[in-house]
Amino acid sequence: MPKSLSLRFRNIALTMLGLGLGYLTLCLSTQLLYIAYLSGEGHSITSQFLAFSAICGVLFSAMGGYVAAFFARRAPVLHAALFCLMTTSLYIVPSLLFGSREPLFFAVLNVVIAISGAMIGGWFRYWQINSRNSTMTPQEN
Repeated sequence: MPKSLSLRFRNIALTMLGLGLGYLTLCLSTQLLYIAYLSGEGHSITSQFLAFSAICGVLFSAMGGYVAAFFARRAPVLHAALFCLMTTSLYIVPSLLFGSREPLFFAVLNVVIAISGAMIGGWFRYWQINSRNSTMTPQEN
């Protein structure tokens, strides 16, 4: 039996909402990290800051993948993978079209961090759904 049009639209809308909110989570948290660190007097980008921002990048990307999977309400790992694809394309396409001032190593590292973090968030949501479903007891009729 084919899905009704309203159900298909709802699923597509939830997917788009999840991807948009996941990306917004990733962008805002990363921006807040840079604002908080670089707003002080005399702060510059050091190797310690790059290591700290890489760890935060994994965490922020995991939050974004989780948010994308949460709002989609189904197939959390698939939606986390879609989030990875969207994030990667939104990072690579402007870099290729307009050039990048950062070395290629940093660009590849940023993509790897975003992909790994987003998939961690999607798998965490998957684990959360499965653990919730396994603890629920079936009701007898």
